[in-house]
Amino acid sequence: MGITASCLQVFSLSDSKVAEALAMRKGLEFAKDMSFLNLIAESNVSNMVLALNAHQQSPTYIGSIIGDCISFNVCFCSLNFKHVKREANQVAHYLAKWYDLHNLDCI
Repeated sequence: MGITASCLQVFSLSDSKVAEALAMRKGLEFAKDMSFLNLIAESNVSNMVLALNAHQQSPTYIGSIIGDCISFNVCFCSLNFKHVKREANQVAHYLAKWYDLHNLDCI
């Protein structure tokens, strides 16, 4: 098993919940592209995880992103969304800071 990483740079985004939803979608796209079969997708945004697990979409921008994330179910043998405390999600924050510090391009 190897370790992989990806990042997505988003400009002018004032809503952290939208940023988290976009990050979830990017992570699912990345996992699909890497041909992962079984996936546990973690987030520290409990409302988003609840919506993902309940397959709840709303007529909002975040709702459409959540709908995109839900549609990834067919891409994996198993896909589970799990809420984690912010402290357990530090790798994502360190990765973002590392990319920013090194001025690396993100896609």
